[in-house]
Parts: sequence; structure tokens; C-alpha cells
Amino acid sequence: AFDNLPPGTYAVGAFHDENANDHLDTNFLGLPTEGYALSNGVRAVMAKPTFQQAAFSVGNGDKPVSLQIRY
Repeated sequence: AFDNLPPGTYAVGAFHDENANDHLDTNFLGLPTEGYALSNGVRAVMAKPTFQQAAFSVGNGDKPVSLQIRY
């Protein structure tokens, strides 16, 4: 959870570090081989997603954002 964010444009990402090596592992094409999630449900298909694709606006008040880890 993020508390007291100032209004603005944000993007959120998370990954499941399955082998505990502190980074997101990828294959020879650069696509993730571990579970990951980005805001707006953006997926890495043939290129890294952009900030604009995952961006959402935060105003005053609560802004619930859910992430779904994809494997």
C-alpha cells in the first residue's frame, strides 16, 4: 500500500522473484520468465511496456489499484 501520495500520474509494477536473485529473469527475447504484474493489466508481449501504457492518475482520496501476477 502507498499512503498519502500527492496527486499525479503513476504506474505500479511487481514481480515474483522465484529464485531470490533480486531481479526479474527474462528469456533470450527479453520476455519475463517469472511472474510479474503491471498496472492497467499491461503485459510484455514483444517489447517492454511503456510508462504511458501502465500509467494511471491519482487525485485526492483513495485510488484502489489491483495487480494480477501473470506467469
